Amino acid sequence: MSDHATMTPRRAATRARLLDAAREVIAERGAGGATVEGIAERAGFTRGAFYSNYASLDDLIVDLIRDVGEVRLRDVREAAGQFALNRTPGLTIDTALAGGVREFVHLLQPPMNDVLLQAELRLYALRHDGVRAGYVAVVRETMTGVYEILERLCASVNARLRTGPEITMEILLGFFDQGSAMSYLDLGRIDPDAQVARLSQLVDVIIETDQRG
Repeated sequence: MSDHATMTPRRAATRARLLDAAREVIAERGAGGATVEGIAERAGFTRGAFYSNYASLDDLIVDLIRDVGEVRLRDVREAAGQFALNRTPGLTIDTALAGGVREFVHLLQPPMNDVLLQAELRLYALRHDGVRAGYVAVVRETMTGVYEILERLCASVNARLRTGPEITMEILLGFFDQGSAMSYLDLGRIDPDAQVARLSQLVDVIIETDQRG
């Protein structure tokens, strides 16, 4: 929301509880089953407390979409930081990239509730005009941030991304979101080793190494 920077700690805490409750309710019941009353009750508040913080359910959903995007960007940043910390002198580019693939896959494994939440938020945005613009803005902002992180990581191992920001992130977003969903559908769990093998092949498509480095 636009007033986040000036929000009082008490108001921020109330909104955080409402957002946490919305995550749980939407993951359990689907976005179509989420109501103001149900979210307020799960958070331990009244309808009045909800409406003193959000004008509508759509208003809260847009805030939740933004929060999910910020968490995803934070997770990628942390995975990139771990990759940088674990690099050792003398690694070849191929070895460094392979290690980076494994690092990212193991640090970015979403639990089932997160996969459900992301799917439900996308569907909600498709069905509600008041949420679409907010959803698109958050996705684009998150994708831009992730692309910039990947650009820096590639440069650190004398490599570069073959494709531009939009195509690269659509490929990776589809890989992680669809791959996670299919893993749960097929196996009932995430298989990190299978994800590593698949992403290792994808690396060759989107990353070009500089053999002169």
